[in-house]
This record gives sequence, structure tokens and C-alpha cells, in this order.
Amino acid sequence: MTDPLVVDVWWADLTAADLRLLTLLPEPERLRVLAVPRDADRGRSLVAAALLQHAVARHRRRAAGSAGAAPADLTPVQVDRTCAGCGEQHGRPVVDGGPHVSVAHAHLLVAVATCAGASLGVDVERLDRDLPDGSDPLGWTLREARVKAGVEVGAAACETPLTPPLPGYAAALVLAPVAAGSAADDVDLEVREHRWHPG
Repeated sequence: MTDPLVVDVWWADLTAADLRLLTLLPEPERLRVLAVPRDADRGRSLVAAALLQHAVARHRRRAAGSAGAAPADLTPVQVDRTCAGCGEQHGRPVVDGGPHVSVAHAHLLVAVATCAGASLGVDVERLDRDLPDGSDPLGWTLREARVKAGVEVGAAACETPLTPPLPGYAAALVLAPVAAGSAADDVDLEVREHRWHPG
């Protein structure tokens, strides 16, 4: 029996927004966050960037088999956000040396997902604001997560709904096929959801 494919999904909310989180970020990420014009958007970007640092540090420590140092004591992880279309730093985040990561945020909630074994996408939407009238929340979030995972329309993928920690939100996770021709039913998936409260 093979080991399950483990995905960690980390949740945070805007109560975590604190300028001290900037110290956890490498300089390019700090500058990117500080350049966001609107306060609320800057807060979401700050929490998402800091949560990404935390999630990757925890993933790497677990992979190394060690409780290790607290994330604040580790060297910040460099994140490449190069957009495939224009080359600017606002595309899907990529962490050199892994794991695969995906980031989503909507209003008060931020989610970061990590996985060593497959490309993935996570999406979260606020039900009363982000979704078109009459749309299916799960279907919508799954479509968005498929795009983030790089899964083409109609292609096989492992899809699962998530349970956001606040009411009024929908969320979903999609993993790209682990191997060519693999089906979603072939994946033994373990999703671990966590809450993050810095400090």
C-alpha cells in the first residue's frame, strides 16, 4: 500500500494582519506587499505572504522529520511569482525546491495549500459577494482551483471541497494528476486543515 498524498491547507483571517509580519518576508515579497494600493488588499496580501512562509517552513520541517525552529527563526523562502503572460511578479507562486503551493483569499479569509507530490490549486470565495447570482458555489470554486492547478478543462484531476473556518464562504482544492493517465480515484489523498495565528 502506498503512502497517501498529503496536502496541508492553512487558514488565516485578516485579524492576523500586522506590519510586524513584514519581517518574516524576503525583500521582494515585502516590496510587493507594500506596493498594493488599498489598505484591505494590502492586509490580505500581507497575511497571504506571511502564511505562505509559515506553510512552506512547516512543510519542510515535517519532511525533514524535525520539529525544528519556529518559522520566524528560519531564513525567508524566496517566492517566484512570474506571470506567464507579462513577466511581472503577480503570477502563481512557485517556491524553489518545493513544495508545490497555492494561495487564495477572499474578504476576511486567506488560504495556503502545500503538497510535495502534485501541482495544486486552492480557491475560496465569499458567497454573498464573489459569486455570480445563481452560480453553484462548489462548482465555481472547483473551476477556479483547476485553473490554479494548471489542469485543463475536461482533464482528470483530484477535486475536493474544503470547509472554510468562517461561515459564508465556499472553498475547494484541486490536484493535478500525479502521473500521466492517472485518475482521481487512484489518488489516496489526505487533506490536513490548520488555523494560523501568528505570534
